[in-house]
Amino acid sequence: MTYLFRKIFKFIFWIKGWKVHPNRPDVKKAVIIVLGHTSNWDFINGSVVGDFFKMDIKFTIKQSWVKFPLKNAMLNMGAFPIKRGLKENFVQQVVRKYNESESFYLSITPEATRKANAGWKTGFYHIAKGANVPLILGFIDYDKKVAGFGPCINVRDSYEETLKEMIEFYKTINPKYPENFLFPV
Repeated sequence: MTYLFRKIFKFIFWIKGWKVHPNRPDVKKAVIIVLGHTSNWDFINGSVVGDFFKMDIKFTIKQSWVKFPLKNAMLNMGAFPIKRGLKENFVQQVVRKYNESESFYLSITPEATRKANAGWKTGFYHIAKGANVPLILGFIDYDKKVAGFGPCINVRDSYEETLKEMIEFYKTINPKYPENFLFPV
């Protein structure tokens, strides 16, 4: 992230009374889950956490957003462009990136929207399983004004088992707009 954005985001975080939870994951590669994504403020708060721990955390974005005049700004903020129309699908592109990298963190919001959605995307599970990397359960708790990383878990043999462990942790986290957050049914 650019120096200016870092300073602005940290200032906003601090002035609003937020704190960073001190738990830093001890892994060089992981899928970072951020659940309870109900606000654009999540990006700012999450960026401060990554910067606090000096982690270069990426987020996915359509390739079409990473073109002039936004290209450099998007890449500096952590955009990881996904190319459509390739032989590789989204999961395969990301798994390849993990396999080619010594260190790589990708932030994913399984809800894939800020609106209420119980139909979570499963790509995070398939990426972690395919790349053999853990999931870091990132969080942004608006009631407690704290953001950071919870446990680092390994994906289970089934999506349902993994989901169950994730839900146990996220039941205690308070998103900005709780009415816009649903657990899968």
